[in-house]
Amino acid sequence: MQRVAAELNLPGTGFVMASTRSDADHGVRFFTPAREVTYSGHTTLAVAHALMESGRLVPGQRVVLDTLGGLLDLDVEASDGPPLIWLRPPLPVLKPLAGPLEPLLELLRLPPDGLARWAQAAVTPEADLLVPVTRLERLREIDPDMARLGETAKRRGLRGICAVTRETVEALSLTHTRFFAPHFGVPEDIVTGSVHSAIGVWMIEHRQIRAMGERIRFTGEQGDALGRPGRVEVELLLSDGKLVRSSVAGHAVTVLSGSLHGDW
Repeated sequence: MQRVAAELNLPGTGFVMASTRSDADHGVRFFTPAREVTYSGHTTLAVAHALMESGRLVPGQRVVLDTLGGLLDLDVEASDGPPLIWLRPPLPVLKPLAGPLEPLLELLRLPPDGLARWAQAAVTPEADLLVPVTRLERLREIDPDMARLGETAKRRGLRGICAVTRETVEALSLTHTRFFAPHFGVPEDIVTGSVHSAIGVWMIEHRQIRAMGERIRFTGEQGDALGRPGRVEVELLLSDGKLVRSSVAGHAVTVLSGSLHGDW
């Protein structure tokens, strides 16, 4: 599977298989070109889309995927356009970064006035570092030293570095991000679905979203710097004012199909 993912050279490749668990419908493993990962949001969208195209998943249905990161709930919401695929992972628990932040900022080449104060840097369950950035212009100016950033992130146990600003391209969006994981074979990711559920938690914890009602939805932007604008829908579910779930959703389309032949 790793050799296939390296050959395809996409940010994420998913493999669907039978699950050994009675409480899961399918097993899934996720690979970047360089390494296996526990969870990949946009790759899960592709998996769900493939299940729909094969008749194994229909709008309105819920399935449970068995992944290295644990059980992952998935359901499909019918819409006027392509079905909206919702991923409902366990509620992310964020941790403070162990060690200094400044060396990582230097390797990102984030301008001195680029680090924002509206949130503290935090690490997600997938070991992604969330960094608050002041403005969209500063986010666009990030030009990482990829080799050294990858080496440092690997040494410090990080999967990726996710820079986030509250200034957005579209007026109705809430966040704009860029995500870097060069040591995983992904210099910059187009869209990172897995990190957006953690961003929802992060925004709530730092009071960047006003908790009104039991359900909050917002749109996160990513990929514009690569000329591949992507949009992720995030839904926060609260009970008695307490956050109990952070889900992410998106659409998927088939752009290529075929068969692989060879001695893998």
